[in-house]
Amino acid sequence: MKRCPECKRDYFDDTLLYCLDDGAHLLEGPATSARITEVLPSSDTPGEAVTAILPGGTHGLTTALDRGRSISRLRGTIILLSILLIAVIGLFTYRYYFDPNKQIASIAVLPFVNESGNADLAYLSDGVSASVIDRLSQLSQLKVIARSSSFKYRDPDTDVQKIAGDLAVQAIVTGQLTTRGDDLSIRVELIDARDNKQLWGEQFVRKVKDASLVEQEIAQAISEKLRLNLSGAQAQQLTKRQAVNPDAYELLLRGKYYFEQGGVDNRKKATELFEQAVAADSNYAPAYANLSACYRRLAADSVVDPKEYIPKAEAAARKALELDDNLADAHLTMGNLYQYTWKWADAEREYKRGLELNPNLGIGHRAYSLYLSIVGRHDEAMAEALRARELDPVVTMANASVGYRDIFARRFDDAITGLKKTSELDPTFDFTQVLLGYAYAGKADYAHAITAYQEAVRLGDSTPSTQIYLGAAYAKSGDKAKAAAILERLKNGKDYVSPAELAILYEAIGDKEAAFASLEKGFAAHDLQLQFLKADPAFDGLRGDPRFTDLVRRVGLAD
Repeated sequence: MKRCPECKRDYFDDTLLYCLDDGAHLLEGPATSARITEVLPSSDTPGEAVTAILPGGTHGLTTALDRGRSISRLRGTIILLSILLIAVIGLFTYRYYFDPNKQIASIAVLPFVNESGNADLAYLSDGVSASVIDRLSQLSQLKVIARSSSFKYRDPDTDVQKIAGDLAVQAIVTGQLTTRGDDLSIRVELIDARDNKQLWGEQFVRKVKDASLVEQEIAQAISEKLRLNLSGAQAQQLTKRQAVNPDAYELLLRGKYYFEQGGVDNRKKATELFEQAVAADSNYAPAYANLSACYRRLAADSVVDPKEYIPKAEAAARKALELDDNLADAHLTMGNLYQYTWKWADAEREYKRGLELNPNLGIGHRAYSLYLSIVGRHDEAMAEALRARELDPVVTMANASVGYRDIFARRFDDAITGLKKTSELDPTFDFTQVLLGYAYAGKADYAHAITAYQEAVRLGDSTPSTQIYLGAAYAKSGDKAKAAAILERLKNGKDYVSPAELAILYEAIGDKEAAFASLEKGFAAHDLQLQFLKADPAFDGLRGDPRFTDLVRRVGLAD
């Protein structure tokens, strides 16, 4: 730093020799003294030194001063522009990465497009994109739409902003998968749907046998581009790699593909594929978890004997958790199984653990919601049902479940209003009509209940369960002949009939003794439908009887 001895002005530019306010004053400072001594070692007069240093004498001094002032102004301008530029960049960075209105907090991963030309590889394109969803879903700071909703948008020409609006998300991930021989190529893009701009895109080229590694790389890249602040545990789980037998991984993806197609035959096929995956790699935890889910679903739908398949489902789930305790799906299945076997505290623990590991598990929120409804915690049940619908907004079952919770809470009018809207979402979904039947019957509007059950049958639901509720509505409406006819068909048919549900029809007809005998038969068989004893309005006609109170206690649902 230099200082003018007269005006005391400080200068931070060591190259200046004279004060810019008054060019006659030589600036004080070590650099100045050294430079003057070097130039004019014998000069004793500052004025002479100036005249000697500057060509042109005093005119040269004026020119130098003007030039100095210009340089000073230029430097000031440059500094000011630099500050403004830094401020603009800082503002942009803040708005994009830190402004809550610009940060991305919700995302949907669409099914990757199979561009291989081989339709048989649809399981691979679906499987990789679904696996990316599974990995991102573990991040609590990010809302990730469930596969069941995002996979409804398969048309690559659908407007991204429309999809984002339907799913209520800020960003969309798309991908295209191609293969050439043993080579696998996946092009992935991350799009900010708010302004329809690409945030990131990358090509992943690997061998087909390494497909299990690509899902992890894609999920990690997306989390990095979203600037998510991951905890140590989240980062570790997101980047987790496991040596996987390629054949087992392929069988797993094929099994998931069939399971998601729905229907009994597809789920049986999925079960076979998961069994093959376990055989190919006996240490592959996800294969056991998915096998357990298949066994449980087939047993719950009475496709297979629950006495045989519930224990098989539990064994597979326990094996999955023994191999990897961080599998949210396996904890969810264990929650289901504990619920079926009336181990209520254990069921809730497993549901909570599953949702802790995967807070975006829509089906998990729905399952926990049903549990809460069954045990009588209706407000909590509704909160979980609404969260499930938020994560799965265009799936009919997620919407219908909200109405289902209203029914168990005896909010029948609310249920009817919501279920009518759900029916508009998908008029072909038979279970919506079944639920409407429950709601109308709950408020003793049996004419509308009968119409709803009949519509469910027309749409394809002719299960013994729906027949029982239809028969009960007939009986309550006064048409006991039709109710008796349904009862005879069920008693003489070959299909499995739940003893607990059959008690509902007996009570409606007026035969309470037969109803309680059927309930006891269900208790001896550990009938899955007994889990609904406390909540289902269809049992209300039996609640005043001490025998019913005792049964509720034995099932473990007493207050």
